[in-house]
Parts: sequence; C-alpha cells; structure tokens
Amino acid sequence: MPETHPVIPQANKNRTSPFELFGLVIKAMRPKQWTKNLIAYAPLLFSMHIHEMHLFALATACVVAFCLVSGAIYLLNDVLDAEADRHHPTKCKRPIASGKLPTSVALFACALAIIAGVTISFFVRPTLAVVTLAYLALSLLYTTKLKHTVIIDVFAIAGGFVLRAVAGAVAVSVPTSGWFLLCTSLGALFLALEKRRQELNVLGDKSLKHRRSLGLYSQDLLDRLESIIVPSLVTSYAFYSFQSSHGEAMLLTVPFVLYGVMRYMLLSVHSTITGSPEEVLFKDKPIQATILLWVIMCALVIYQGPTWLMHWSDLLDKQKAFQWIPVPTSPL
Repeated sequence: MPETHPVIPQANKNRTSPFELFGLVIKAMRPKQWTKNLIAYAPLLFSMHIHEMHLFALATACVVAFCLVSGAIYLLNDVLDAEADRHHPTKCKRPIASGKLPTSVALFACALAIIAGVTISFFVRPTLAVVTLAYLALSLLYTTKLKHTVIIDVFAIAGGFVLRAVAGAVAVSVPTSGWFLLCTSLGALFLALEKRRQELNVLGDKSLKHRRSLGLYSQDLLDRLESIIVPSLVTSYAFYSFQSSHGEAMLLTVPFVLYGVMRYMLLSVHSTITGSPEEVLFKDKPIQATILLWVIMCALVIYQGPTWLMHWSDLLDKQKAFQWIPVPTSPL
C-alpha cells in the first residue's frame, strides 16, 4: 500500500464568497449520512398510520431535526479530527481537513444547526426535544471520548441509531417494540464493525495514527465479534416478525433481511464501500432493491395485503370456468 502523506492545508489566495462557504458547510455536514435518520419513519410505518399526513409531517420534522443535529456533530468531529484526517487517504479531502472551510465558520454553523434542530424537535413535541438532547449528548461523548475506546465505540454508534428510532416513535406518539429496538441496535453494531474492518483495510499500519482504538482491533477479532452479532440480528428479527402484532405474515420479510446482511458481508470482502453505509446505499443496486422490496413487503403485511390476496383467491375459486377440475376436500 503506497504511503499516504498528510495534507497540509493551504490558505486561500482568493476570498471565499458566502455562497461558497455555505456549500462547504453543507458538504461538511455530510448530507449522504443523513439517510441514517430515515429510520425515524419506521415506527410510523409499523403503526399503520403512515398515510395520515399530519403524522407524516411530524415524523418528517423529526427527521429534519436529527439531520441538523447530526450534521452539527459532523462539523464538530471534523474540527477535532482535522489533524488525524490529514493522514487518511480520503478524509484529507474534507472541507475542514483540507483547509477550505475555516474552523470558526464550521463552529458557528455547528452551534446554529444544534439550536435549529433542538428548536424544531421542541415544537414537534417537548419530549422529542429531550430525546434529541440525549442523542446530542451521546454524539458529543462519542466524538470526544468514546470513539477512542475499543468495543464501547461501536456500542455508542448503535445507541445513536436506537435514539433515532425512539425519536420517530415519540414524534408521532406511538409505542415502540423492544424487539424492534433490539434489531435496530444489532443492525447498527453490525454496520459499525464493518466500518472498523474497512478502516483497518484502508489505513493498514497507519490506522493507529487515525484513531487509537483501531490499534486494538484486528480482522480476527472483528470476525469473532460478527459471529456473535450477525446470528443474533437475524434470530432477533425472526422472533420480532413472528411475534408481530401484524401477524405471522411478517415472517415473509425475513428473507430480505437475511439477503441484505449476506450481501453486505460479500461487499465487505470484495469492496471497500462498506466503510460508509451511505455509500453502499447509494452505489449498490442489489442493496437498494432489497431495501425497497423489504419496505413493500412490510407495507403489504401491515396493511393486510395477505388478507386481500386471500379474498381475491376466494373470488377466483368461485368462478365456474374451472368447475370441472376436482378440488380436494381434505388437507393434503
């Protein structure tokens, strides 16, 4: 692997316009990673009320609030990690690490985004503001301390996903299933472990310079950890589907989850994009198709799709065109 030299930021000879600064701030807030906040829609989907526009608007406001707060955390993270990012082959190109976005502007935008996000969540529901602040506190703790502590770092990432899901439920005032939150945390743990795996692959011997905790990770350790997480994830989702209030038909969604996990593990071996889940989402068509089919199947089950199919099947059976075909009167 060729040696990567740190990028030394150069002062801009030309004054950056406000419009260009705004574009750099948005880029530093990592809009692609905002897709993680879409999990806040899941409680509304499973509550059978996603077609109610006022609830959908509340869930959307919740997503916007979390996009602002998470974007603010990315700004702060890049300010704190600017020196370490300059040793990374891709992160060195980020606006702050490259010197294109001044630290003062980034910190001002960070504070503004936090205020806006918490304010929006408060107007949606005061309890949502509490969850948003809890997410903010966890993210700040992760950015400053926890990401340097092996194993605890991936649990902190999983906690962020769980708080996103809880926020979505709080925003629309629907209860959450313990099994759903467990599946969310296990799925996030799997993604976090894959992120650490790719960081080791990309950085090699320089991984310790980028993040202290990477010095204690190894491919063998990650294999062992995933051997615990992946079976737990699939089994938990199967139990969640079996015990779903929407009936055992939810088990029809299990193959999509199983394929998605297997596809992600395949990409982990033959690609480097699993270091960023958002890159997988935007670039891998099989994953895109799997997520779409999973959502469609969930919607069909939740909104009584199997019942409709049985109804149409009964209507078809009553047609006289096939009356001459013998129909068994007892179970096979």
